Amino acid sequence: MDGRINEKRNTPSPGSEPPANRAKQDVASNIAEVSDVIPKLSPWPTPARMPDKTRTVSTAVSATATTCSDSRLVSLPGEVFNRIASYLSINDINHFGQTSPTMGDRLRSCGLDEVHYFLSLTRQRQSSCRAIIQSSHLLLEYLRTLPIFSDRHFPAQLGPAYYSCYASHLRQQILDGAALTFIPIGSLDVHYHHHLRDHIPIIIERKSENYSDILAPDPDGQWVREAEIKHNDRVSYGHQWADHILFVLHRVPRGLMRRGPLSHQYTGKEHLLSVFERKKDSWVEQQLTTGDVFPQDENKYMNEMHLSPDASSLVCIHNGEAGAILGRGADGQWVNRGKINTGRNHHLLFSADNNHLLLYDGSYITLMSRAEDKSWSQTGDIVVTDPADDLKKTPSGETVSDFDFDLDVKFSPDNRHFVTWFEDAGDDSNLGAIERDYFFVVIFACDPQGQWHEKKRIIEYCDWPMRYFFIKPEFSQDGRLLIITSEKSFNIWELDTDDKWQLSYREESQGGGGDFYFPVDPCEFIRRSGRSVTIWRKAASGIWGETQTFPAEALVASSPSGETIVCNDPSGHTDLYQRKPFAESFDQPFAEPAAVEWVNQRIGFSIVKADFNQEGCLLALVPSTCTQSLILFGLTADGSWVERTRLQTEGRIEKFCFSPCSRTLQVTSLRPTHDHVREQEVFSLWKIMHSRHSRE
Repeated sequence: MDGRINEKRNTPSPGSEPPANRAKQDVASNIAEVSDVIPKLSPWPTPARMPDKTRTVSTAVSATATTCSDSRLVSLPGEVFNRIASYLSINDINHFGQTSPTMGDRLRSCGLDEVHYFLSLTRQRQSSCRAIIQSSHLLLEYLRTLPIFSDRHFPAQLGPAYYSCYASHLRQQILDGAALTFIPIGSLDVHYHHHLRDHIPIIIERKSENYSDILAPDPDGQWVREAEIKHNDRVSYGHQWADHILFVLHRVPRGLMRRGPLSHQYTGKEHLLSVFERKKDSWVEQQLTTGDVFPQDENKYMNEMHLSPDASSLVCIHNGEAGAILGRGADGQWVNRGKINTGRNHHLLFSADNNHLLLYDGSYITLMSRAEDKSWSQTGDIVVTDPADDLKKTPSGETVSDFDFDLDVKFSPDNRHFVTWFEDAGDDSNLGAIERDYFFVVIFACDPQGQWHEKKRIIEYCDWPMRYFFIKPEFSQDGRLLIITSEKSFNIWELDTDDKWQLSYREESQGGGGDFYFPVDPCEFIRRSGRSVTIWRKAASGIWGETQTFPAEALVASSPSGETIVCNDPSGHTDLYQRKPFAESFDQPFAEPAAVEWVNQRIGFSIVKADFNQEGCLLALVPSTCTQSLILFGLTADGSWVERTRLQTEGRIEKFCFSPCSRTLQVTSLRPTHDHVREQEVFSLWKIMHSRHSRE
């Protein structure tokens, strides 16, 4: 396996800088550091308030903390104490920090303040921070170089806490008006043999049927080969959005039949999967056999895999057959963590916290959940039916219940519920359209024993029998509000204090209820319908109603916090609607303000694309009159948006996205070729820097 190979791919980009000094790291890679959008951050302030509910730890840990904290741990030498603390989880650090003032003081150098801040955030924000940091080891490395953290060698398990603090600091720097500039890092003409990875600054270049290179930009803006991948077939890297790990499927023999004399007899030693992982300054390969991945299955073939958003679980699927879920073992190697017993696995969906997995096909749903020991087991086997269908006939005289629903599914952001619905009643065996008098949404919840069951069924009636009927559910950010919109109405459902779903509001609306967006405020949502945007709020009486309405030809984007919406008007302007007051840190639990107002800020040009960074304080726009330009706006402390800098490409900008740390922007543009018949796709990476650095 190759380490870094100094193979130049293009000329240096102007304005590139040498790598910043880096602290030594104990894990992950030594990628050359990219300068931060924040040149120097102020020290971390006093700890944020403690969370309302203290997280629990095991009885053994609790007993150890009580009996040993002062008498043993506190008296240990600093090096030994820090070594022991490096094995503690976020919850452990929090728990030990409460055992005595002395213990709390010693743990502050081990991340206690960062842990306190992290645990004060909403559960949804905590899940987001975990997923971001666990899928980006480059970001983890970068955080370890920042002077704002006293512990530059913090362990990986504390990464979500340190990232949450970094994100808060970055947002504050932008609000304070930091001047920014774009510096090009590198660009590459994209051809059919290149695989781009969205926000991840890594390109996979296929050299032949059996070899590919992993390319990354070096400090001079040139693309270099970090490693070579060997495979025995054409490979796909879809559903893999981590910057430190790649899974490569290897072809193994298949018989003419799945079972019987014409099936292939696997020995369990066939090479099925390679795991390429960046460790320190090179990529290391782990090979897994058919027996490693499918230890209990007779048919050990795999044709599909899906990596969880936090890169902690890999789902291995053979369509129509059983599957497996891989995860890390105690030694960090990838091992089988659970068996998937259903062949109805054509679609899958992870929950926001990556601890639940839905596999579904037609009317059949299988739930898998991850235990504390990281093993996966089945926690639900659901068939969505409508008993009344047993009495209904299709155009060909068949029973309606003989045909599956084509279900869609969606998890709530708080991971406590999921919903299913369908919009097409389907065909019978003779392709005759099945028509229904009503369609429905089903809400499922997890019981105290960890099993998923139907909790509420919401029926929406049609004006006449129909095959197609538009219906769509949307959860609020806290998961306690569910808005269901259909062709003829929109409905607001809320969880009451007894955790029962109650209808709070219904409005008949011919032509559909519109599109909905949710700010962090649980008493507010945004509705776009027709050519207008309306702000809805829940009064102290518990009644929902409209508070403000704005004209809007198109709602292009909403910030992650839901506190800024971008509405484009093709006639020549763009409206930014900003919620005031807005949260200085959008990830904190919401506190009811004295008054809420949405204020319009008009920009004098129309746009074709818009996107926010993770913290919702940077907004990138592409004007419709100059699609080769990208304009970066920053939010200020008074809630207005101000242009900070621009970049220019050789061709029209097709797409772009911020990195999770908001330090870089990736742009894909289309440059005209000499024959003017086609366009060349160009991938470019841009560093977002404090303008002071560009003058040095």
